[in-house]
Amino acid sequence: MQHYTRNAGTEPDSTKYAATMAGDRALKFRGYEVFRFGHDELRDRDRAQPLLADFFTTLLDRSPAGPSQVLSAQS
Repeated sequence: MQHYTRNAGTEPDSTKYAATMAGDRALKFRGYEVFRFGHDELRDRDRAQPLLADFFTTLLDRSPAGPSQVLSAQS
């Protein structure tokens, strides 16, 4: 089943999609970052494991100055 569909994935559901996008904006306004992964990226364990290892290595190696710090510095 897809996230933005109804009737067992046969019909797009623009209301579900709009609610998800509103939630995404609300998180960003609060200073959070959302990293999205597609189903096909994570479906196969042999493919997902190096992808996630690289993602977390990159995430943890980033400078601590991110949106949260920028927003709090302006407050």
